[in-house]
Amino acid sequence: MKVRVVAPTNIAVVKYWGKYELWESYHIPYKSSASFVVQDLTTTTQLSVEPGKGQLFFTLNGEVIPPESKQYRYVSTYVQKLRELTPVLQRYDLYVESENNFPTAAGFASSASGFAAMAKALQLVMKELDEEFYNAYMSDDISLSVFARLGSGSATRSIPEDGGFTVWWRGTLLPVPPERLNERSRKNVMFSSYAESLFPPQHWPALRIIYVKVDSAEKKVKSRAGMKKTVETNPLFKQWVEYEEREVLPAVIDSVERRDFERFAQLVMHCSHGLHAMMRYTYPSIEYLNDTSRKIMSSVEEINEKEVKAAYTFDAGPNAVVFTLQQHEAEVVSALREIVGKDNVFVTRMGKGARSE
Repeated sequence: MKVRVVAPTNIAVVKYWGKYELWESYHIPYKSSASFVVQDLTTTTQLSVEPGKGQLFFTLNGEVIPPESKQYRYVSTYVQKLRELTPVLQRYDLYVESENNFPTAAGFASSASGFAAMAKALQLVMKELDEEFYNAYMSDDISLSVFARLGSGSATRSIPEDGGFTVWWRGTLLPVPPERLNERSRKNVMFSSYAESLFPPQHWPALRIIYVKVDSAEKKVKSRAGMKKTVETNPLFKQWVEYEEREVLPAVIDSVERRDFERFAQLVMHCSHGLHAMMRYTYPSIEYLNDTSRKIMSSVEEINEKEVKAAYTFDAGPNAVVFTLQQHEAEVVSALREIVGKDNVFVTRMGKGARSE
């Protein structure tokens, strides 16, 4: 059988950074995160399933990805996790063809849309191959967000079909490793960490999300390696986690619910600074921002001198995402184009989550 799906990326405003060590293989995060699913930056994946010996064939952006590459290993590890849960997959070869319409591995969360698309495609396939497994594990968005998480944490937030503003709840940080639990207890912990849509795209129609490409090159320190190093070496990490979980996340949700842009903007920039402070206090220090990134920050601060009109955020890369409102879009876009050029500024808005084509 053959299925074709499209999944969007998402931009986190309350950041995901750090997996709980005891449950690292299940990608249980240390803290919850919140993001906007975006309308136009997507991965389209075609999954073909044929009787075979359980082999995986992977093509990304028209290029055959060899088994020895990191990208192939990420996908094969994900597929293997599913095969352990539903052995029926071991009797089939999987042919995965994915296309991103934006730079891969450059800090625009391509893993989010990529694994969300993969999870959605597998959901459609498993409905036909193993209906019992599908009904038990993959029949709704919450369950599917858990399976997307096994491939990439940020993919969790791209799954809810309603899209818009989504939250990935951290779930249970059980101080017992999974191998010491029975199957039912493991499943309970695994499904305690999931994503849901709190506000659909139409909740805040005036909100604009501006992607600013600073550098499309693949980042030197992968997010997975960077966050692992932060958890291991940053002595302030757990204090930051609890502060954001208990103070910042509820405030961000409230600001979005009330469409209070000034408060929202302050919180978004605060969260971005916090993430990169955690990276700098990691050993060895991690630095994703460059001079152009800092020019964007300064430009936004100048725009906001008399009235808060924009907010920047940076994930694990030098590229910026800037939030503004429709009435300020022209002014903000003009300022950003002066820094990076017209072709490197792309305006979008909230959109729907992963779906079949």
